[in-house]
Amino acid sequence: MTSSTPLPLALDDARALRSAGDWQALAARGDQLAVDVLLGEPELGLHVAVARRKVGQARRALELAGALEPEARRRGDRWLLTDVVTLIGVALWESGRVDEAEDRFAELLEAATAGQNEEASANAANNLGVLANVRGRRDLALTWYQRALAAHQRQGNVRGLAQTHHNLGISYRDLGFDSEADRHFARAIEFGQELETDELVAMAEIERAMLRVRRGDAELGGEMARRAGERFQRLGSPVGAADAQRVMAAAERERGRMDEALALLDAALATSLNHDDPVLRAEVQRDRGLLLRDQGSIGAARQALADSIERFALIGAAAEAEALRAILAELAADTTTS
Repeated sequence: MTSSTPLPLALDDARALRSAGDWQALAARGDQLAVDVLLGEPELGLHVAVARRKVGQARRALELAGALEPEARRRGDRWLLTDVVTLIGVALWESGRVDEAEDRFAELLEAATAGQNEEASANAANNLGVLANVRGRRDLALTWYQRALAAHQRQGNVRGLAQTHHNLGISYRDLGFDSEADRHFARAIEFGQELETDELVAMAEIERAMLRVRRGDAELGGEMARRAGERFQRLGSPVGAADAQRVMAAAERERGRMDEALALLDAALATSLNHDDPVLRAEVQRDRGLLLRDQGSIGAARQALADSIERFALIGAAAEAEALRAILAELAADTTTS
């Protein structure tokens, strides 16, 4: 390609699209570039790889990031290397390679601590907290998040504060402390609005919506989830929009509208089948399985729950998988004795 021929995606364009959170456009334009172009301009390749992960292409993101890592090491660019390895860790987890992901985050934490890179250290701690929480190690997750939160506060890192408050909310929710969880989600939304970042706001809105449904306010929870889904649609994030549908389905079920709930879950499942996001598929299939069970569709319920168990096990969520195995065993016993 000659210098007079413009690239389908220049570095400045990629930076702007990433800053705006326009993941679909960034991924689509990046796909027009040859791999050697992306590797020859590693920062450009990184932005495209991040976009691929954001639109649910974790395996493609991992493939590109893995090819970028040796180039980042060769150049001695510590900022680039940190971001590439972080992306590799996240994509490994989303691809079901949990132990490898944990090793990469631990490697990042060690290097960042040795290099006195507090921002990288905080990000690594945050990701280690995510893995700990998924594996049911809630206290360890809170310890990692508090470490990350303190570092982000010292740096005035608003994005890091938003992400960590969001993660803290999830851990407190999983521990059953809904009020504490809601406070953290609200803080995440405040920081997201300060950054004018719809993605961070929408992520926390979905979690707050589910808390409202759990408290019995299905109307408010459903409306909050609908608004979050619209944000994700504007961002071109089908995975986020599908997660919103999952919460909207929970609201419909709470209101006794089982058919409407199942239709929403079926739509979310269709999205999950076309994107590399085992968390979404695990949660959608869990909710579908339980709804189908309660509707008396035992065979379909068993299929959905079995798929959910497989996906939860893939990401290391052993406690969630075990709880569903018990439900699946009960359904099998009921079928045998009926």
